[in-house]
Amino acid sequence: MQKITKVRGVKGAASWCALAAIGYLAARALFDVLLSFLMSLRVEGASLANPIGFSQTEAGVLSMLASAAAILVPVLLLLRLTRLQAEDLRLLWPMPWSPLFCLSLFLGVANAANLFGSLLARLLGTSGGGQSLPAGGSALLVSFLSLCVIPALLEELFFRGALQGLMRPSGSAAAIFGPALLFALLHLDLAQGITAFVCGVFLGWLTERTGSILPGMLLHLVNNAIAFTVAYLQLYAPRGAAIGVELFVLLFFPLLALWMVWHAMRQGFRFSAGLRPGVDAWSVLASPTYTVAVLFLVFLCFYQSQLV
Repeated sequence: MQKITKVRGVKGAASWCALAAIGYLAARALFDVLLSFLMSLRVEGASLANPIGFSQTEAGVLSMLASAAAILVPVLLLLRLTRLQAEDLRLLWPMPWSPLFCLSLFLGVANAANLFGSLLARLLGTSGGGQSLPAGGSALLVSFLSLCVIPALLEELFFRGALQGLMRPSGSAAAIFGPALLFALLHLDLAQGITAFVCGVFLGWLTERTGSILPGMLLHLVNNAIAFTVAYLQLYAPRGAAIGVELFVLLFFPLLALWMVWHAMRQGFRFSAGLRPGVDAWSVLASPTYTVAVLFLVFLCFYQSQLV
C-alpha cells in the first residue's frame, strides 16, 4: 500500500491534543486549590498537600476526585469543541484479541522500561522517593482505587480514547505516538516517563488493533496493581521477600515477553498488521502548539527532578 505523506488536519489534531494535555495540568491545579479551600473551611490550615484534621481515607477520596475531574473536564471539552465524537473514544467491545499474549508482552515491556528508567535515574541522581501507602483498612482501599483503578480507566479514556481519537484520521503512527509522548511527559518524572512512553505506545497499538480501549484499561489496571503490590511489600513485608518479588517482576516478565514474541513471529505474527497508513509519527511535531507543549512539559519534568 502506498504511504500517505499528507493527511488533512494533523497539525490541528496535534494542537488540540497539546492543549488538552496542558488543560489537564491546569484543571488538576484548579481542583487542588478548590478542594484545599473547602478543606480549610472545615479545618484551618488544611489542604490536599497537608490534610490535617482529615483521615487518610477522607484525604484519599478528595485527591481521587480531583484526579478524576481533571481528566474528565478536558475530555468533555474536546467532545464539545472539536470534531471528536463519542464513538471516537472506542468504548466498544474489542475485536478478537489474545489477552494472555498481550498481557505478557505488556508487562514485559513495562518492566524492562521500569528497570532501564530506574537505572538511568540513579545514574543522573534524580531518583525519587518511594510510594507511601497506608498499612490497611479503608485508607488502603482508597489508595488502591486512586493509584490503580482510576488511572487505568480515566487515563485510557483520555489518552487512548480522546487524544488518539483526535489523531486517528492522520494514521496509526501519529495516533499512537502523539498521545504516548504527552502521556509520558505528564508524569513529570524521568523514570516513570520512560515507562509511561513505552506503555503508551503499546496500549496505543493495542487500541488500533482491537478497535477498543477496554483491553488497554484491563492491562493498565493489572500493571498498576502489580506495582502497587510491590510498593506495599517494600513498606511492610520482610526486606528479603520484597526484594525477591521485585526482582522476579523486573526480570521474569521481560524474558517471558521475549520468548512469546519470538514464538509468535515464527508463526507469522506481525505488529504492523491491522494498522492504518498515514503521516509519520514525528509529523505531530509540525504543530507549533504541540512542540511548545512538549518543551514546556520537558522543562517541568527537569524542574520537578530538582525539587526531589
